[in-house]
Amino acid sequence: MTKKRVVSSSSYVDPKKAGDRKTAGTGKVYRGTIEAQWTCNSCGRTGIPGRQKRCPSCGNPKDASEAYEAPAEHGKYLSSEELKAMGVDPTLHLSDEECEFCGAKLKPGTQKCPNCGAALGDAGYTTRHCPACGRDSNEEKCPNCGAPTEEKLVAHRQVEVEPTKPQAQPPISFFDKLLAFLKQPKYLIPTLIILALMCVGGCLALYASIPRNDAATITDIGWERTISIQEHQYNQHENWDLPSGADLDSREERIHHYDKVQIGTEEECGYEEKCETHSVYDHTETTCYDDGTCDEHDVYRDERECTDEYVCRDVAVYEDVPVYQTWYTYHIWEWVDIEPGVASGNDNEPVWPEVNLGKDQREGERKEQCTVIFTTQKDKSYPYDAPCLELGKYERGARWNIKHNASRVVEVLSQE
Repeated sequence: MTKKRVVSSSSYVDPKKAGDRKTAGTGKVYRGTIEAQWTCNSCGRTGIPGRQKRCPSCGNPKDASEAYEAPAEHGKYLSSEELKAMGVDPTLHLSDEECEFCGAKLKPGTQKCPNCGAALGDAGYTTRHCPACGRDSNEEKCPNCGAPTEEKLVAHRQVEVEPTKPQAQPPISFFDKLLAFLKQPKYLIPTLIILALMCVGGCLALYASIPRNDAATITDIGWERTISIQEHQYNQHENWDLPSGADLDSREERIHHYDKVQIGTEEECGYEEKCETHSVYDHTETTCYDDGTCDEHDVYRDERECTDEYVCRDVAVYEDVPVYQTWYTYHIWEWVDIEPGVASGNDNEPVWPEVNLGKDQREGERKEQCTVIFTTQKDKSYPYDAPCLELGKYERGARWNIKHNASRVVEVLSQE
């Protein structure tokens, strides 16, 4: 069997279809199959029906150079019985049988080429089979032995072709949209400049973060030690909760918050935009095949239509309703932070501050911070957060090998 081959395609607008709508997303809808025509190159006869493989005027057989085309005047759509009689499968559209010796186009089932007399081994695409002698044809009685033939095609049982479903387009990501935007000529040069500056900034930041070894001199030392002090006090507070152990002074009901409560409905009217998407008829496509037929499909395009509608609806009406809770005023004993004790200096012998605790006072948290400043030969200073217990080994003017980044010392290596 010869394969499917499209020989021509065209389109037209059917006035009867203008304005026809279908559900959104409809692409193509099969209308039917019509008989094609061809023109004889030998005598110039036009409008020869596709099922006729010989010119009715000069008798010459149709050959491959004489292509099928849509009829000038639209004819009726072919029924499944007519398609079977022509040996046409409306889903496969396999091409006419072609004589491999002279190239003549022949009716399916031809056993001997009427043009050159060659015996044909390929019976073409036929619809029926003779179980008695095995010959294929399109006749209900075998032209060879006269026995009843059996139908071998199943495609004609479903002539209607499923509408073509529109292919879903993959979603476009934000980065794809951004890349397409930046590729526009007017944005290309600014984008390249920004990217270059970002690259330079990133390289500088990376370089600055890399630790490097250096020799440095201690130019300054500083330390500070703090002892927090707490005092037991009898203080007044007010709150929504009454703590355990508190002495109540007073209580009163206050508005804690408001709850929205529906108290009814009221009618609201106004114009609202209502939009719907439909597939609207655009044109009809005609595709002709090398089997003497042409398929027609109605092509639809999606259109979005919006109208303003005056709409009235009941809308809930709410009211803010106060919710009351108890507000407490009370006294309670509590530990309160007061002025801490602080000691600081610029030597390498840190001490804790002396604190004199009064009645109902106690020590709280202790904190300390010790810093050594190293200065390199390039007069660059870098602070080092030294453990205060080790501060005694750092003397002003002493030289040390250090490891530092762009802002501070990360490790003290050894003394020179």
